[in-house]
Amino acid sequence: MVETSGYPTASVSLPPVTAATTTALRAFLQTILPPDLPVLLARQNRMAAPNGPFALMALLMHQRIATSATRYTANARIILQQQDITVQVSLFGEGAADNAQRISALFQNGWAAEFFKAFHENTSAQTASDAASDAPSGTQPPPLSTPPPRIAPLYAGPARQIPFINGERQYEEQWQIDLHLQASFALSLPQPMASAARLALADVTSPQGSPSA
Repeated sequence: MVETSGYPTASVSLPPVTAATTTALRAFLQTILPPDLPVLLARQNRMAAPNGPFALMALLMHQRIATSATRYTANARIILQQQDITVQVSLFGEGAADNAQRISALFQNGWAAEFFKAFHENTSAQTASDAASDAPSGTQPPPLSTPPPRIAPLYAGPARQIPFINGERQYEEQWQIDLHLQASFALSLPQPMASAARLALADVTSPQGSPSA
């Protein structure tokens, strides 16, 4: 016999934290790196390296940085969580060292915080606009059960040179830098609530402590 908690199976609603992180960071890198420099997600199958300089993003770690908080709505339990997400950015080709220094300087500057804040606001506005356009005419769009995660820069590790040998057995320039971002997001769980309660008096002097007639 299998013991259970007695709780029904719950459907956990979680926003796409990983996709939101890589999307926001890619937009940041495309803004500060030279034009037409491809910024790609690393560790993908059957994808050849671009010709010329390019950048790769690889997610390394999700680490909680604060105790989760909980709040309640009429029919849901919302768990608020903050994580430190480490993303390794690898820069290849001519100018890789200068590009790494550019990332290090700007990521740890107030300008980066303003960039990610504006990106989050624009993304949230676009999500709300899409929900409104999908709603039937004359009705209010349903509220988002889980708001999109908010991404903010924390700090950058030191830029380091990594030996890289291409298919022709030639050395090419490659630099890496680890970027730490804070992702603030919410998980939503269904939560039964009682709108009213009925009280019954109990006779504490009776042996069983059952309610009196």
